[in-house]
Amino acid sequence: MEFFKLPDDPGRLSRAERILRAIEARCAISLTIHDRQGKLRGPDGAPLLPGRHLHPHECCARGRYQLPHWNTQCVRECLTETESRLATDPVPHLKTCWKTLTELVVPIVRGGVCQLTIFAGVFRSAEEAPEELPEWFRARYRTLPAPDPEELAELAELLRAAGLTLLEEAELRPRCPAGRDRRLNTIADYIRRHAHEKISLKTLGAELCLSPSRAGHLIRELCGRTFRELLEEERMLRARTLLLGSDHKLAKIAESTGYPNEFYFSRVFTRYWGITPGRFRSHFSQPPGGVPLSVSRE
Repeated sequence: MEFFKLPDDPGRLSRAERILRAIEARCAISLTIHDRQGKLRGPDGAPLLPGRHLHPHECCARGRYQLPHWNTQCVRECLTETESRLATDPVPHLKTCWKTLTELVVPIVRGGVCQLTIFAGVFRSAEEAPEELPEWFRARYRTLPAPDPEELAELAELLRAAGLTLLEEAELRPRCPAGRDRRLNTIADYIRRHAHEKISLKTLGAELCLSPSRAGHLIRELCGRTFRELLEEERMLRARTLLLGSDHKLAKIAESTGYPNEFYFSRVFTRYWGITPGRFRSHFSQPPGGVPLSVSRE
């Protein structure tokens, strides 16, 4: 199986990327990750897995930007339809796409919410490739392995464990040193885990066993900032990650980062970063095989 080429310099690879490459080498597959909430990011907000949101196999990638409607159909099936199914039935399953390619789809669920989707493959289905597809595709398709149910059941468990590990690693931040108020950790962890939800000083106060008013005063005392400022920062960093590392439309990114609609989200993003989400995505998106650019607030 052929793999998408990311930079080979170990110093430029995150630990998360090294984990995925090890699984690919061991299982002879390629992996795609849909980060549904923008959690897989580094301290600067850049994606931990640049390029991983795109299916890398030749049978997916070669026609993506060359053949009419190819990418549109792929986005509809692998993003919109898959996420819709997982919203009501979040279990591993095999998916066969319009090109007759089969992949293992593994949702990573935590706290009752599907936070990542991992695609593993690709495999040949029981059907012949459609005749309207190019000859190069049909020739390549015939070389693909057929899925082995027993091996895929084991792979699903491995990917579930790996996905949970990726989430936990991405959420790790420097902890409070000895002598500092440990409630800082509780506040930061709560916001990181629930920023995509409708949270408030009332819900945070319940976590701290404090009234909303006392929770607000505590945050100002410990952080020198308001709860709203801390929550907005987390959401804006997630938004950057989703704009750089996914094909999600603005409405979906707004939903994934806790905003009621794309218009409100766009206003907040533009005020926070000084650039519209659309311009940010077009200007800072990673070139093929390159390293994502970064932006910081002035």
